[in-house]
Amino acid sequence: MNTLYKTLFISTLGLSVASVNIAAQTAAKDTTLNRQVSLEREYTPTIQDASKINTLPALHEPAKKQYDIKFENSIPNTNITSHPIGDTGSGDIKTDIAFSKHRGYFLFGAGMYSNLDGAAGYRIVDSENDRFDLFATHNSTDGNIKYLNPNFLFDQAKAKNMENLIKAKYSHKFESLTWYLNGSFFNNTFNYYGNPYIFSSPNQDASIYEGFMKNNQGVNVIEAETGITSTEHSDAMYYSANVKYNNFTSKYGPDITTDGVSGSIFDAMVNIATPVQTDHKAGVEGGVFFQSFSNIDFLPLLNTDPFHNLTIFKAKPYYSIDGGDFKLSLGVNINWASDIQNKFVAAPSIKTSWNFDEKSLLYFNVGGGINDNNFVEMNRVNRYINPASRVFISQTLYDAQIGVRSGIVSGLEFDIFGGYKYTKDDHLFVPYNASSWGNVSEMLYANLGAGHFGGALKTKLIPSTDLSLKATGYFYNVSKYTLTDNAPDKKEAWGLPTLTFDFNADFSFIDNLTLSVNYIFEGGRKAYVNNTSSNMANINELNIKGSYNILDWLTFFVRANNIMNQKYERQYGYTNQGINAMGGISLKF
Repeated sequence: MNTLYKTLFISTLGLSVASVNIAAQTAAKDTTLNRQVSLEREYTPTIQDASKINTLPALHEPAKKQYDIKFENSIPNTNITSHPIGDTGSGDIKTDIAFSKHRGYFLFGAGMYSNLDGAAGYRIVDSENDRFDLFATHNSTDGNIKYLNPNFLFDQAKAKNMENLIKAKYSHKFESLTWYLNGSFFNNTFNYYGNPYIFSSPNQDASIYEGFMKNNQGVNVIEAETGITSTEHSDAMYYSANVKYNNFTSKYGPDITTDGVSGSIFDAMVNIATPVQTDHKAGVEGGVFFQSFSNIDFLPLLNTDPFHNLTIFKAKPYYSIDGGDFKLSLGVNINWASDIQNKFVAAPSIKTSWNFDEKSLLYFNVGGGINDNNFVEMNRVNRYINPASRVFISQTLYDAQIGVRSGIVSGLEFDIFGGYKYTKDDHLFVPYNASSWGNVSEMLYANLGAGHFGGALKTKLIPSTDLSLKATGYFYNVSKYTLTDNAPDKKEAWGLPTLTFDFNADFSFIDNLTLSVNYIFEGGRKAYVNNTSSNMANINELNIKGSYNILDWLTFFVRANNIMNQKYERQYGYTNQGINAMGGISLKF
């Protein structure tokens, strides 16, 4: 059965049994199918048995991009959780999950390709006014991957990746405010195993690339964060403040003879709002972002210096109305950045929703501003970025989303949504011939308009089931390339999909046994390779997981990933794992 027939078959199956939420997005760095895992994740051993001990109390934090963790079996992150929990952006339908009263958890899984995944955490203090959580996660792989397009140099390579995170969170409630303090250490070790065939010729020596593939790049991030938020009352002034500091280092630069980049990030935000009249507030948010680099000893090897300090000043005056069924916030995001080229952006900030009956909601949001594209965030999005380069800032002039969400039919929810986003100097990832590493990702900058439309369904109407489905279509307009030498004549949204589809189902027909099925599809992507356009293989993956609760505190699970054994790449040349299995155990205490 070819890929098209498989896709149609799975899609029909998903529609016939109702459907679950999907994660799809509107930009390369904002894609839900991206398995470059964020530095922190909400960890749940099973969807029905969520511990969530390592989550913060209800505290104000600056808005952050959500990096959705799904079944997709990219290298290496073979995450053993069920479908994701959290905000997946436009079209997300949330459901409540029962919280466990246990204070600690431990989870470990192992499988093919030397895949390992684990987590452990404990709420050390859990009182009315104080909470202190300590947790750690690990996932890694060290297995041979057969390339999607083998060549005269290689038909396979060893793909290595390991991620370790340890984090502590503390919060204390005072009479009028809550204060929190977080600290973490993250390490990512990996090799540039991407097939270098796209740049190779028969006269090249394969042993050169084999040698570099054996050397592992390393990225370390130390983070400290603290903040306060006032106890919110409708007739009192609201305030919050947050300060975050990151120190980052990388092991290698352009080659193994040079040290990698290092630097720091400082990010501070303040929000103050005061009541004007009943249900009306006026406020202002403001902040400063600063990123600096140091110890760039390979700069003499480069034609230009991309590692300038970056400073961004942010301000957002706003006026909000909370009328119960109708909510409105009107503001303007004012951003100014000092970088290689100074930039100024004034973008609308509008959030409005109307609950036009008890179970239906119409919403419309518009945002925008300067995107800092900082080193830590970009490592989450794509770890294979050229280590001798840096992603520059971009400016989103507007990002509009509109939709209607309804649960008017008992047991059935739906969401229909659409939107359009326009960004100047947005970055598209294209493969690049690095002299030492072979295939790395370089940035092609473009003025990019990205539109999306789609729908989601979720239901529990069928007894002992939890089903959801989401489909999103995308269209793009590349008006011109910017900040780029030797740009292609053809203007495409390189690497971005035109259609995404996601189906999730949890079945619990037998006591203590849960079967989870997940299917994802992403198609229409193109890559710019060797000055030509190349169609990328569709992401087309079916995964099954079974969990059995032996005791209230003990669960065994097995997973079969990519059971159709489809070959595809997230970044061109970096083939993902084929069919594989994993088993493990989770316990709470």
